[in-house]
Amino acid sequence: MRPNAKGPNMEPGQQNRLPLIVRQAGYPDIMVETLAEASRHYCERRDQTGLGASAFPEAELIREGIVVGRISYNGRIWNPIPWRPGDRPIYDNATCRGGEPES
Repeated sequence: MRPNAKGPNMEPGQQNRLPLIVRQAGYPDIMVETLAEASRHYCERRDQTGLGASAFPEAELIREGIVVGRISYNGRIWNPIPWRPGDRPIYDNATCRGGEPES
């Protein structure tokens, strides 16, 4: 069985969230409160740099010093383990577009 990176307070909409840190090599850390916010800030930074997938690094998502996810170039957030076919993101920014509220 694969480890589950969802720890306490990882679900959207929960109260009393602990802060998350978006950490990316070569860039300052970003403090966020939600997975949606982490994805959005990562994508904004990606778009501002104009770098492609081979040059723009993934980011780690950290809570209380523990890596709880990784953000891929497309802004999706994955479990902090190597990707395998069939894996699903723990946050999919593509499903939160078009007027749907992001938590």
